[in-house]
Amino acid sequence: MKSEYVQISRILKNYDLCEYCTGRLISKLVGKQPSKSLGKKYLKKFGKSNNTKCYVCKNIFENLDSMLSNIFEKSSNLDFKTFNLGLILKNSFLERDDLIKSKFKIKGIENLKFAISAEMSKKISRRTKSKRIINDPELLIQANFKDESSTIRTKPIFVYGRYNKKIRKLPQKQISCKSCNGIGCHNCNFRGLKNIESIESKISNLLTQKFEGNQVKINWIGGEDQSSLVLGNGRPFFAKILNPKKRNRILRKSSNLEGISLSELKKILIQPKGSISFKSKVSIIVDTEKPILLAHLKKLDILKNTKIHDLSKDKKSITKQIYQIRYKKLGKTSFRLDLFADGGIPIKLFIQTSDVTPNISQLLGNNCQCRKIDFKNIIV
Repeated sequence: MKSEYVQISRILKNYDLCEYCTGRLISKLVGKQPSKSLGKKYLKKFGKSNNTKCYVCKNIFENLDSMLSNIFEKSSNLDFKTFNLGLILKNSFLERDDLIKSKFKIKGIENLKFAISAEMSKKISRRTKSKRIINDPELLIQANFKDESSTIRTKPIFVYGRYNKKIRKLPQKQISCKSCNGIGCHNCNFRGLKNIESIESKISNLLTQKFEGNQVKINWIGGEDQSSLVLGNGRPFFAKILNPKKRNRILRKSSNLEGISLSELKKILIQPKGSISFKSKVSIIVDTEKPILLAHLKKLDILKNTKIHDLSKDKKSITKQIYQIRYKKLGKTSFRLDLFADGGIPIKLFIQTSDVTPNISQLLGNNCQCRKIDFKNIIV
């Protein structure tokens, strides 16, 4: 033990250290856990004052209150039970710490950054009644000691639901804000979207108000034209609420908004990655260039259980399947087409002459156009 005391004496003789850094740097030598009380004990034992400025940390441990106050102020209105803390320190702090450890061959102790983080986390936990975790915390704190600032970011909330669209001339998606290209800025109130009425805006407004989030990103399970209706059980979607302040709010399963109704709403842990396969029951009103006869429409029977190939827009061949098909002549140059098919078929291109093969116009030998497309049911 004598050699350890000599080593401690050399360290304290050459450098003025605070109680925190003393306890940390000598902990391995004395076989104790690093602590302020350990440092205080050995500073007193070797007759060193703790009133001088610490060579390593410049007494940063005694001046954490201003940073913590900033963090507490920013997080006071947030719902969270777990957090993680990241630090940005000037390189000179770490260099001085490494210099002493190298000079006195001190190994296996926590570094200065870890020690500051542990001390702050202990106080944050006590004040906010929360727990620090590394993986997937509800609150992420960044304390920047270079400019004495802090930033707070909360874990996103994920929501699953379905919507029914009851009115026509309502687009599904918003247009991204031209000023920020969807990132979020003052012009769009940090929503990233242009202020137009759409299904996306209605869902986004509901969820941002409910959870007091900054922005909502929606992952659509298929899409429809603005003139189409979505009936039956509705179209599924996943929503990601960014930087929510309130995460403990109760989300009702259904909600009626002007023009659309939401159902099956629920918070989920995380949204699925990648594309999600689905099938749709679709009713299409088709107009033809030349008069159409029922005998002509019977040619469409060939489409049952047929693979549809989409080569449009320089895509690699995308294959979808039609499972059921029905048709009904409505007038001299119009008919209704009911399909049960894989989601993702570009219906307008499937009806008119295009790179989607086979397509209705080619099968009938008659130029066809969609007048109306309504979704009767969507099955995931």
